[in-house]
Amino acid sequence: MKNTVYLLGLFLIMSCNVLKKDRNGYNGTWILQSKSGGFAGKITKPEKETKLVIKNDKMRTYEEGKLIAEIPFKTEKGKAIQSSEPQDIIATNKIKRQSIAVKGDTLILADQCYDCFTYTYLRKK
Repeated sequence: MKNTVYLLGLFLIMSCNVLKKDRNGYNGTWILQSKSGGFAGKITKPEKETKLVIKNDKMRTYEEGKLIAEIPFKTEKGKAIQSSEPQDIIATNKIKRQSIAVKGDTLILADQCYDCFTYTYLRKK
């Protein structure tokens, strides 16, 4: 009985650590659905399959299956132009400042400048 309680407690602690690590749901494989913004504010669909893989504190971008970029991935709360409330911001000096958010199965990356772009991804199942 003691061993069962101990194992159950250990399982719960490990589960909490896993949930804490991916509390925002960013880890996974995401397929680019559209890009919007710019001076004209157009919405465009990607010409090539563009995949974003977030795992193990890294963000990897693939086009047609070929790795084109890899950057470290961490988030911090900060000011975003799309909201008056602090938002998750990708903390790296490798790319321009972007906010990141998950809504259901949709990942949204938004450049933090006016007339810049917002990228919408769908989670690959």
